[in-house]
Amino acid sequence: MTYLSPDMTLRPEWIDYNGHLNMAYYGVLFDLGSDPFADLVGMGETYLKATGCTTYTGEFRIRYLREVHEGARVQASLRLLDVGPKAYHYAQELIHADGWVAATAEGISLHVDQDPGRGGPKVAPYPVEVKAKLDAALADHQKTPVPDWVGRPMGLRR
Repeated sequence: MTYLSPDMTLRPEWIDYNGHLNMAYYGVLFDLGSDPFADLVGMGETYLKATGCTTYTGEFRIRYLREVHEGARVQASLRLLDVGPKAYHYAQELIHADGWVAATAEGISLHVDQDPGRGGPKVAPYPVEVKAKLDAALADHQKTPVPDWVGRPMGLRR
C-alpha cells in the first residue's frame, strides 16, 4: 500500500503572481510529504544525528497537472518502485483534499554518509535494519500497479 503523508496547507507566501502555487513549492510539498516516510523506515532526523548518515535527492522530476491555490490542503503519496543497496527509486502524487491529483513526481533517493572522518559526504550502503524496512515497504508497495507515467521520457507533443 502506498504511503500517504499528513495534510499540508498551502501558505500565502508560496503563491505566485498568477494566483496559484509557484512551481518551486511543489518540490517543497513533495519533500515535506516524504519526511514522515523517512522516519517510518528509520532514516529521519534522529537517524542523521545518531549515525551521520542521511538521504540526498539524486534526481527528481515533477509533472504539473492542475493548479492549486492558497489555503488548499494536500497530501503527498510515496510509492517505492525499487530499492538497491545505496538508493531507492520512488514515485509520488500530490493529492488535493478533494481527491484529485495536482502533480506527480519521480525520484531517486541516495543514502549518504556525511561524516568527513569516513570520507563523506559519499553515497554509502544502508545499514541492515534500514534496508530490511525499505525492502518490506517495497514488497507492500509492489501490491499496487506502477503508475503509467513512471519512467516516461520528456518531450514535446506532436
